[in-house]
Amino acid sequence: MRQPGGLRAIEGLVRWDMDAALRETKQPITVFAIRDLVTREAIDRYADRLDIVLDDLGSHHFQVEAPGGTARLLTGVVG
Repeated sequence: MRQPGGLRAIEGLVRWDMDAALRETKQPITVFAIRDLVTREAIDRYADRLDIVLDDLGSHHFQVEAPGGTARLLTGVVG
């Protein structure tokens, strides 16, 4: 990515206030997360505002790596 675009994107992520974003977002929110990438701290902090669905589908690119598993997760939430 050309600079300073990449730098601005990273700065925006660092300044992003997840708590403020959640206050402004309609609930419920379902988050699909890879079990090995989720910390206990994240679950403790957000479990009251997010329905966190842990799975073992691979990496954070599981939508591409395991499309069948991703479809199963989505069907379980929507269905």
